[in-house]
Amino acid sequence: MLPSLEKAAKFYGGGMSASRAMVLNISSMVGSICNTGVNFTHDLAVPGYKISKAALNMAMRIIAANVKDKGILVVNMCPGWVKTDMGGRDRAELEPHESIANMLQTLPTLNESHHGTYMDRLGKPIPF
Repeated sequence: MLPSLEKAAKFYGGGMSASRAMVLNISSMVGSICNTGVNFTHDLAVPGYKISKAALNMAMRIIAANVKDKGILVVNMCPGWVKTDMGGRDRAELEPHESIANMLQTLPTLNESHHGTYMDRLGKPIPF
């Protein structure tokens, strides 16, 4: 994937953006080990999911640092609590189309200042 991203970044030139060369990772709020809103350390529900999202966030921080000079934008984004089979159709807050619409509105606004960040679907930063 990296050679294709490098080629796109060179072809389109002129700063980082979703329309140039971008890696968007779908993460989750539960992947934040800094999140003070919920005490995830005492919640043993789906620990593998939470650990894998924290690992994704860290992996992308490393990758972001290594591709910054190549013009490839790297962003981790939480879509919110979406009504899916995995997310809990009865308890979740967002319909899939709402989450997707929010993400699609946010993507064009992203630039170099968002490189390597972790954010919600509206672009609000989430602490790692």
